[in-house]
Amino acid sequence: MWTRRELKRQAKAALKRDYWRILLVTTLVLALLGGVGSATVAGTTAISAASAGDSSVWSSVYDFLYEQMPFVLTVIKVVAAVAMVAVLASLAEIILLVNPVEVGFAAFRTNALRSKGKVGDLGHGFDVSYKRNVGTMFTVALYTALWSLLFAVPGIIKTYEYSMIPYLLADHPEMTRREAFAASKAMMKGNKWKAFVLDLSFILWRLLGTLTFGIVTVLYVRPYRQLTNAALYEKLKALHEPSAAETFELDA
Repeated sequence: MWTRRELKRQAKAALKRDYWRILLVTTLVLALLGGVGSATVAGTTAISAASAGDSSVWSSVYDFLYEQMPFVLTVIKVVAAVAMVAVLASLAEIILLVNPVEVGFAAFRTNALRSKGKVGDLGHGFDVSYKRNVGTMFTVALYTALWSLLFAVPGIIKTYEYSMIPYLLADHPEMTRREAFAASKAMMKGNKWKAFVLDLSFILWRLLGTLTFGIVTVLYVRPYRQLTNAALYEKLKALHEPSAAETFELDA
C-alpha cells in the first residue's frame, strides 16, 4: 500500500537535495511542450460603404468580388495548404521529438528520486529504444483520444491506466510496447482512483499558482507534482514487478 503523504515526502526530499537542477529540467520540458502547435495563421478584411441604401455601391462591391473570385480561391487554397503543412509539422514534432522527451523526463524524475537526476537524462528516450518509445507513446495518445470520444470519464480512466508507461519505457529498454501497456495496466489496477485523489490533493497549490500568476506553479508546484508522480511509480514498481508483464494481455 501507499499513502499520499509518503509520496509527497519523497518528492520534497528530492527537491531539497537538488532543487535548481530539477527546476531547470522541468522548465525546459515545459517550454518544449508549450511550443508545440503554436503557429497560427490570421488575417482580416473590412469593407465599408458610404451609404448602405445606395444599391449601386453594393452592385460595385459584388462585381469587384466576382472579378476577384479566382484570386480569392487561390489565396484560400494557399492558406489551407500552409495550415495543413503546419499541422503535419506539429504532429511530426510531437511524435518524433516530444514523445521521446517524455520518456527521458520520466527517467530524469526517477533518477532524481533515487539519487540525482542529470539534464542529459532528457536524451534517454532518443538514445535507448527510440523507435519503440516513439511508437508506444504515439499509441498511448491515440488510444486515450479514442477512449475520450466515448465521453470524458473513459478517457480519464485510460489516462491513469497508461500513466506508468513512460516510466516503464525509461526503466526497461527490453520491454515491448505490448508489455509496457500490460505492465502499466497491472500496476494501476486498484490504484487509478487513489492516483486521481492524489492529483486532486494539489488543488490548493494550483490555486496559489493562479493567484501568483503562475510564478509559484513554475518555481515549485509543477516540479513537486512531477516528482510525486514519479514516487508513485517507484512505489508501484516495488509492489508489482514489471517483468511479469508478459503474463498480461494488452487491453487497450
